[in-house]
Amino acid sequence: MPDGLAGRVALVTGAGSGIGRATAIRLATDGAALGCLDRNIAGAEETVAAIERQGGRALALGADVTLAS
Repeated sequence: MPDGLAGRVALVTGAGSGIGRATAIRLATDGAALGCLDRNIAGAEETVAAIERQGGRALALGADVTLAS
């Protein structure tokens, strides 16, 4: 794994699927440790598992960052 972002921590919202998952995996591939946030904790955990299989570090966090009005 390259270490261009080694020592950095990134929080990615929507990391449980789609663009958020792809972004989290890319940041981890570049060496960042990740906080993977999603309303769907199972999806965030799947993303973490994918990152860890590649040798990265990540944590799944259940979170809803939307603002209801």
